[in-house]
Amino acid sequence: MEIILLEKIQNVGEMGDLVDVRNGYARNYLIPRKKAMIATAEAKKEVEEKRRQLAEAEGNRLLALTARAESAARDLTLIRLCGEKGQLYGSVSPADIAEALTQAGTPIEKSEVFQPDGPIKQVGQYEAEVILHPDIRFTVNVQVQGDSTPGPVVDEIPPETPEEVPGDTGVDDSGAPDTA
Repeated sequence: MEIILLEKIQNVGEMGDLVDVRNGYARNYLIPRKKAMIATAEAKKEVEEKRRQLAEAEGNRLLALTARAESAARDLTLIRLCGEKGQLYGSVSPADIAEALTQAGTPIEKSEVFQPDGPIKQVGQYEAEVILHPDIRFTVNVQVQGDSTPGPVVDEIPPETPEEVPGDTGVDDSGAPDTA
């Protein structure tokens, strides 16, 4: 399917390019997210007129994303519960890193965080890449420290005893002891 890109798409093309992509990729991803439009004769004329406007809008967007990237924290320290050998109870996912960056003052979505080795499951030093735009990316050093303090001690609960039903004598109608 021939489409016209409305922004730069990694491994596809630049803004305003006329490219041929698979139908599903265009219909299910690019067009609904307003990253492309179907290439018709009318659309081609329209794109030529809007190309300057799109370039200006993309420039403003890049400036905003660059400012976000420059203000973002480059080092994070996360404290998680772990076992004696540094094995985490759970893992540190892109959502956790995005949340920590957002709390540090820079709003980052979990879809913008890329962990090349997958979720972190051990205590240690790791790197995660934040991709705000194909041209704007930066690396965040993630230090995962373990907290092996045990949780609150729960007293053992005594086993339940069957409750007595009022009027129940423990003997059935025949006079034999009730076994149920």
